[in-house]
Amino acid sequence: MSIAVVDLFAGAGGLSYGLHQAGFNVALALEQDLWAADTYRANHSSTKLIVEDIRGVSDERLQAYKGADILVGGPPCQGFSISASNRRKPDDPRNLLYLQFLRAVPLIQPKVILIENVKEIRQFRLEDGRLLCDDIQSRLANLGYQSVILTLNAASFGIPQSRARTFLIAALKKLKFSAAVHELLSTQQAPNLFSEKENVVNLWDAISDLPPVIPWELEEDAVSEYILPPVNSYQALLRNGSRHITNHVPMKHTGRMIERFKHLIGPLNETTRILPQSLSPRTRGNSLMISKKIYDQNHRRLDPYKLSPTITASFYSSFIHPYQPRNLTVREAARLQSFPDNYIFKGKRTTLSKKLLARKGEVADLHLDQFNQVGNSVPPLLAYRLGNYLKKIIYS
Repeated sequence: MSIAVVDLFAGAGGLSYGLHQAGFNVALALEQDLWAADTYRANHSSTKLIVEDIRGVSDERLQAYKGADILVGGPPCQGFSISASNRRKPDDPRNLLYLQFLRAVPLIQPKVILIENVKEIRQFRLEDGRLLCDDIQSRLANLGYQSVILTLNAASFGIPQSRARTFLIAALKKLKFSAAVHELLSTQQAPNLFSEKENVVNLWDAISDLPPVIPWELEEDAVSEYILPPVNSYQALLRNGSRHITNHVPMKHTGRMIERFKHLIGPLNETTRILPQSLSPRTRGNSLMISKKIYDQNHRRLDPYKLSPTITASFYSSFIHPYQPRNLTVREAARLQSFPDNYIFKGKRTTLSKKLLARKGEVADLHLDQFNQVGNSVPPLLAYRLGNYLKKIIYS
């Protein structure tokens, strides 16, 4: 029996990939960003991909997938705040994207729903003060679904990263559930599947076999060769089926930046170093004035024997390699997210900030670069484990 999935807000495809590895058939994916869609297409050739804003996708087109077993997605919620009204952005169009996801529910009528978002979504509030998650669960209840909200950390699933995210799992009330699923939905507690710890994988376990790379020595589309064998099961898993290494090109750091990084590479657990004045960060727009702002993450190298901090959409400028004077490459970050090495990321490696691009009129680059795509993704290994659990709901 093939389990059909529709993935809205699919991004680069981390969630789809994990579900596919769990044996699901991802029948439809929707992603509006061109570069993320290029990445998705390159790695999911058998999935129908719609590259549009969901707000422009008609009910009829979504209804064509009526009867799909599972509806998944992570609608953006950046327009909301946790509490302070002055931080809320009431006119942000992303505020209503969760309603677009919910619009698809009665059209597709899935048995199970999975929504992923940042852990803080549990505290986000609507303009009237109600919790966003309460509104989502209330709307799903009116559509005939019972739901549970869980906060899961990727590290508990054998992923070398401390990454806590919120997952909403909903299922049709009329389905007959196994005792385990009934307990999950009625007690709102994570089952043993989610609380049993996998073997902890640290940062160096994940990336130590990747060859060293030096800024400015490789072209943007360079392909590297493996020079070391895998030394653990995590590396072997992610290298399976891959003959070469793509997306393993370092940032083109200035000589001054490289020298700064060299000062930050010191004894283990030493997170900050005193920089010579000549290497201290400068004020933006004035290369002669030393900045008074202190960005601790920019003065910290990653500890190879600990979990990586959360990989975010803007991680590339703040994560310093444990032993090399540079930031992480896209491939190293993808390893920390549990993407296999044969998963290719498309689009530009990095771009200017969206505000600066808009100011300069470079609208062709107003897309998610490779670092953004990796940081926004659901770790495939986590998606795989969730997929195996969702099977129990479907088959029960």
